[in-house]
Amino acid sequence: IIGANLTMRCLNFFAALCMVITALVHGQDQNTYYDDSYSNDNLYHDYAARQQDKAAGNAAMPWGKVAAATAFGWFVGGKVHSKRSSKKLKEKHKEETKNLYTQYYNDVYSLKEQNIKLTEALESLGVSVTVK
Repeated sequence: IIGANLTMRCLNFFAALCMVITALVHGQDQNTYYDDSYSNDNLYHDYAARQQDKAAGNAAMPWGKVAAATAFGWFVGGKVHSKRSSKKLKEKHKEETKNLYTQYYNDVYSLKEQNIKLTEALESLGVSVTVK
């Protein structure tokens, strides 16, 4: 029990030490965030140019992107819907096939029974019947 407590204390101390070292290392990197490297940034300039184009009525609609997104959506939607419908058709076909085979086996069974009854009736009348 004493060994387990000592091991837990060592693990807790090691975890606390790792946290302190991590805090110290990351605390030293804060000066890099205040670096004055915004002189090459064109973000505001691009925004202002777009706003001027909108105000002048020259806003460009990205028709290529719209057409590509529409085509992609149509293709993916078609795949999804065709997969659903093919799954439903397969289930329906499987059920119909099962019913057809069940009906076939029932009909064959009833014909065999009918043949046996007819053979017995003919033999009771004295007619010999050979089954091939």
